[in-house]
Amino acid sequence: MRVTGVSIAGFGGVSGEVDIDLDADVVIVVGANGYGKTTICNAISWAISGKTTSTQGPRNLYSKSGTTTVELRTDFDGDDVVITRSLENPGETDAKKLRAPLRVRVNDASLRGADAEVWLRQNLAGTDTNEDFATLAQSFVDSIYLKQESLREFLTGRQDTERFDAVASMVGAGRLREFADELQSHKRAWVRAVNQADSALEGDRAKLEDLAASLSVLETEITKANTAEVIARWQIWSNDVEALGLVATTEAKDWELSESALTKLRAALNQERSTIEQDEAALLAAQAELSVPLPGSPDDAEVIELERQVADLTDQKEQVEHDIQLLRVAVGEADAVRRQASSIREEFASMASILLRHVADSCAACGQEVDPEAYRRRLESIANETENAALREGAELQRTKLQAAEKRLGELSLQLKTVSDQHRAMLEQRASAQAAKEHRESRVMEILASFSDDLPDASAEAGSEIQRLASELDRVARRKSQIARTLEAGREFDAAASLDSSKTRRDRIEIESKALRSSLASKEQDIADRRRTNDVATALLDAVKSDAETFVADRLKQLKPLLRQFYAAIDPHPTFRSVEIATRQFGGKHRLTPMLRDDEVQVDVTEPGETLSTSQANALAVSLFLSFNLGFAPTHVKSLILDDPLQNLDDVHLLGLVDLLRKILPHRQLIVTTHDHAFASLLARKLRPVSEDFRTTYVRFTKWDRNGPGVEQWDVPAETSPLKLVAP
Repeated sequence: MRVTGVSIAGFGGVSGEVDIDLDADVVIVVGANGYGKTTICNAISWAISGKTTSTQGPRNLYSKSGTTTVELRTDFDGDDVVITRSLENPGETDAKKLRAPLRVRVNDASLRGADAEVWLRQNLAGTDTNEDFATLAQSFVDSIYLKQESLREFLTGRQDTERFDAVASMVGAGRLREFADELQSHKRAWVRAVNQADSALEGDRAKLEDLAASLSVLETEITKANTAEVIARWQIWSNDVEALGLVATTEAKDWELSESALTKLRAALNQERSTIEQDEAALLAAQAELSVPLPGSPDDAEVIELERQVADLTDQKEQVEHDIQLLRVAVGEADAVRRQASSIREEFASMASILLRHVADSCAACGQEVDPEAYRRRLESIANETENAALREGAELQRTKLQAAEKRLGELSLQLKTVSDQHRAMLEQRASAQAAKEHRESRVMEILASFSDDLPDASAEAGSEIQRLASELDRVARRKSQIARTLEAGREFDAAASLDSSKTRRDRIEIESKALRSSLASKEQDIADRRRTNDVATALLDAVKSDAETFVADRLKQLKPLLRQFYAAIDPHPTFRSVEIATRQFGGKHRLTPMLRDDEVQVDVTEPGETLSTSQANALAVSLFLSFNLGFAPTHVKSLILDDPLQNLDDVHLLGLVDLLRKILPHRQLIVTTHDHAFASLLARKLRPVSEDFRTTYVRFTKWDRNGPGVEQWDVPAETSPLKLVAP
């Protein structure tokens, strides 16, 4: 396969459309950084593998059409093959969800999707492999495309296990490695399953131990249960229960030791215990009630004294009430006299007032001569005469007496009420005390009657009642203790009474244990068989890994002369002139390590990326890449893409690289990108056509804007007059 051209639209740094003619033995692409050189290389990679290094996906940010398409034109052994990818969902914002199905056109035949992948997989690998297309396609790209960032990545950025896997894929051992990995994965799953199955048996083993322990306990119980000594103690115990009067006389007999007899006698004891506890609670409540003192009753003398006071105050009140009645009559009579005298006085005053208007020298009534002035004064005195003082004083005296009597009546009424209330309270207190006494006597007699027919004397004192209750409590406590001891003594007959059920349980446990032992033995045999199978799988896995390592090591051994030739051509280091690739297996994983050697003093460098300078390390990386490509020939692709290999290479290594590229031209189509115009001119001079069927084309990126790069392309002319050396 040879790349002949690529058309790009809306991809990477190309927003519009760009078509590059790549149908040449040497393609030199030059342009400033950022102009789109790497876009051309990435477009070739994306068309084949469907992968891109950009986190934003393959889309161009300035694409006006909204489409992203790469069309890669190739020559497959004389067939025109066009490989195309186009985004089906360019509007998707998540780069991981973008869909870009593969299309392949072989001459006039078109393939799409899975069919296109099958065709490309077969023709890339040169065989009808079942290897995953994405993995195969990426491996293909890695084998022909040396990216800018991957120059030192192989030495410093990859683990030795990753290096081995990459080389194994190049030499055709990838499927073997995948088989080993799959076998390893299945082996781990197999081991986990076996261990889980073995762990699951721990439950069965523990259960079998528990059954054995239970069986041992039952055998001991059965042995001890039905002895003559136990039966003798049973007869004594059952007689003790009968003696307590808890079993009806119709049931009284020689009880046989059995689970039913033990259950019946134990039920009777529990019932009696419950009854006793209720009686005890009632007696304790009565005792607490008797312990509360009765309310006090007042003294009879106090009651009589209050009755005397009530009678005396009542008499005094009645006498005062009588006096008040008499005084009210006297006050009324005095008021009547005062009113009559006042009427007569008013009439005299009126007449005197009239006579005053007619005062003369003679009396108007009798005609006698009078002293007018004296007569006038006499009339004025009569007209202005006030109330009779004696009458007024008499009336006021009677009224004062009446008020005093009413005040005394109020005081007597208050005293009488107070004494009457005290007397009534004493009577109520005496009645309450008598009622409390009668109630307690009745309550005590009622409680004691429920325990004995011998009722206490109603006239007995409270102390005798308390003593009687204490005696009953003592009797109940002794009965309760006796029942408790009898119940506790009956516990020893549990095993003997349940002898039949114990034997049944024993038989059941023996059957269950036998079945469990059989099942456990079968499962353990199965696990043992699985572990033997695992041993076989382990041996097979070790053999596969060993074969993979041997195969890769043999291919690397074959590659050694070519690698040393390329390494020497670039001239990377003044002392470390020898290079090898060592393989080993550690921790169950294959590992690959590039190694440099100073043959003169026998000094080895096992980590070249940490020892060499950046230029030296990049030169070694280029040597490894070129030797892998030409020595392994992992695909039918005869193209080699170097994306700006000049970076971090000094002049010495640069000239060595150019000489090396000249040596591989007969074997590979060469596509080289660079930002250095001087290096591009050097390549054009060194790699110019030397025959008519050889073509070198020069592609220059002149600018870049939102529409994409500006591209110019022309063919490098052949050398017309080769240099000839003339001997002197």
